[in-house]
Amino acid sequence: MTSDDTNALTIKLLESNSYFGMEPSQVKILKQEKVACLADNDASFALDPNDKYKIQTKPHGHGDVHSLLYSSGLLEQWKSTGRRWVLFFQDTNGLLFNAIPSALGVSATKGYNVNSLAVPRKAKEAIGGITKLTHVDGRTMVINVEYN
Repeated sequence: MTSDDTNALTIKLLESNSYFGMEPSQVKILKQEKVACLADNDASFALDPNDKYKIQTKPHGHGDVHSLLYSSGLLEQWKSTGRRWVLFFQDTNGLLFNAIPSALGVSATKGYNVNSLAVPRKAKEAIGGITKLTHVDGRTMVINVEYN
């Protein structure tokens, strides 16, 4: 998944390295949109420091991969070829590769539709976090909270 910030450079890198031994048809690039940046907890728009009339933007985030896989038709393509598993890994956690086999085994054994792995996060560290949010009425949800 790329964005306006990384798409052209990603394609250039792949092409200049002959797709690192893969066929170009094996690589699927999905480009996410950019959204307005928020500057604070009051959801104020982050303005460009060089132009107070321009709102800063950034890629929407890792969560876009799910809607992009669906809207691009790639999920249906994979399903038609008999694929049963999809693994997403984030670029901020290289140690994940040590835990992937166990996580896949647990998911298969337990029949999970979705399973997540996370690492402890330190304050102000530039990684997202799996978080349990509790509403004042007691409802809860577990979601990924992206960093900014």
